[in-house]
Amino acid sequence: MKPYTRSIFDLFDGKRRYIIPMYQRQYVWNQEKQWEPLWEDISRASDRRWENRFWPPHFLGALVLDQIRTFGNQVPAHLIIDGQQRLITFQLILAALRDIARDVDASDFSDEVHRYLENTGIMENRAEERFKVWPSKVDQGMFKAIIDPALLNEMEATCKTENTLVKQAYQYFRGAISDYVNSGEPKRRVENLYHVLKHDLQVVSIELDHDDDPQVIFETLNARGEPLLPSDLLRNFLFWRANKKKEDRETLYEQYWLRFDQKFWKQEQRLGRLKRPRIDIFMQHFLQSQEGQEINIGRLYHEYKTWIKEREPFETVEAELRSLTNYAEIFKQLIEANPQTLPHGIFFWRIKQIDVGTIYPLILYILSHPLRTEHDISGMFLDLESYLFRRLICGLTAKNYNHIFLQFIKDLIRDGFSRENLRNSLLHLSGDASKWPDDNSFSEAWMTRNVYLEMKPVQRAIVVLRAIEDAFRQEKDEEILIQSPLTIEHIMPQGWSGTWPLSDGSYVGDRLSRIVDGVHNEEADERDSLLHTFGNLTLLTHPLNSAISNGKWEEKRPEIGKHSALALNRDLQKYENWDARQIRERGKMLLEKAMKIWPYPAA
Repeated sequence: MKPYTRSIFDLFDGKRRYIIPMYQRQYVWNQEKQWEPLWEDISRASDRRWENRFWPPHFLGALVLDQIRTFGNQVPAHLIIDGQQRLITFQLILAALRDIARDVDASDFSDEVHRYLENTGIMENRAEERFKVWPSKVDQGMFKAIIDPALLNEMEATCKTENTLVKQAYQYFRGAISDYVNSGEPKRRVENLYHVLKHDLQVVSIELDHDDDPQVIFETLNARGEPLLPSDLLRNFLFWRANKKKEDRETLYEQYWLRFDQKFWKQEQRLGRLKRPRIDIFMQHFLQSQEGQEINIGRLYHEYKTWIKEREPFETVEAELRSLTNYAEIFKQLIEANPQTLPHGIFFWRIKQIDVGTIYPLILYILSHPLRTEHDISGMFLDLESYLFRRLICGLTAKNYNHIFLQFIKDLIRDGFSRENLRNSLLHLSGDASKWPDDNSFSEAWMTRNVYLEMKPVQRAIVVLRAIEDAFRQEKDEEILIQSPLTIEHIMPQGWSGTWPLSDGSYVGDRLSRIVDGVHNEEADERDSLLHTFGNLTLLTHPLNSAISNGKWEEKRPEIGKHSALALNRDLQKYENWDARQIRERGKMLLEKAMKIWPYPAA
């Protein structure tokens, strides 16, 4: 490696190009973490030069470059191993200075600065080689429109909706430079800023020798204040190996990896207590689905690299990328969880609603297995949903699910892929921490547990009742898409004591006052014990819920019949009274539906 100290202008002087590998991450610097601190460095140096206080050049960081062999009329080029964020930002700053200089009629400086933005003269491919920096594919359109003055107006016309970070960075530095230049003596301030960038700011450019390993160096480096994500390292590792195997990196990127540069994969998703980009979570789940063991996301890159080197699971990088994209489509379906359009959309939606993401590696394994059949998949998902919802309704912990589901992958690898083998693994679990609740345990919890108070968040109880609603609808019913947000309604209201008389016509105080006064009434106590059980819960829209919530039964029943189209509420019209007996009766009826939705294997 050979280090060179260069100013910002030195980096771009003469005929040269800096190429960002197509598979490296796109531009990610932002205002708070990078643009503002960088402008403060430039601004301080500008103030010192303006006041004739000359200091040693200010250091702005390091770049790592690898020489690329060029032929014929090609412009001499370097591959950027680390520092792409800086180089793009420097170019955007120069473009902003050029444009502000033009705005204040400092054309000499505008023309001079432009020499450091575009190459001129003879070149092999002018469309690309005239640009001093060639960004990754996602950023190329906006970057070219900013650098090429002929495209500046077109940038606003055709790229108006592309509010990329490249565009935002240019706008930020253009605004900052404009404020500085227009604070007094604009042309002189343009000249002052020009000399600051030419003389007072420096970077160290580290250029690799032919025997240096760029991948090893890349793994140890971060961009300024923006650490490399596991997926950044993994992407570089993939395409570095593709290059070594002489596979066409550009074709592989276009055909497979380009989709991972879409917005969906960069959005953050909760993973435990932290948020991570979806692509990192996906890569973690993918590796767990292959290994059947827990992978710490902080060590994801190292674990993946070890897996590739020790197991050699793919003959080519293309086969590896094909596998990743196949799994990625499944993962995307899990995240989007559309119950109307996907083959297993209802299952995905229910799992997402009760927040059991730890099952995703197992689902990836099942849906990608070469021996899978639709019969096996449907049966496996039925058993897994039964397992999860029975435990949820019984109030059993979910804290061991990550270990349990990864163990199932190991069991299926060992015993063979089939519904029967998965079911055997489920049935062999024991103890409250992991067991699959049988019918007795499930029935007891369904009939007696205060699910409204204990099943938090309440969305989980809503999902259970939505499943009952789906089960009520027979083929002869119209297909109804429920678009209105639904809320839990207590048929006998939580504050029943003041408006719902006991069977003898008397009223009693609320439960707390009865406890304080030492008054016990068996009928009232029974009502309280059943108040928050499934037998007394239904679903209504929020406006209807609010309108009838505390009303008497003779008022609530006709309003529910008039405004609710849910099958779940259809049978309520047959009850002349609503009391403990009716709550138990309805609870048993709903239980029968629940046991068919989430069955337990017959002995």
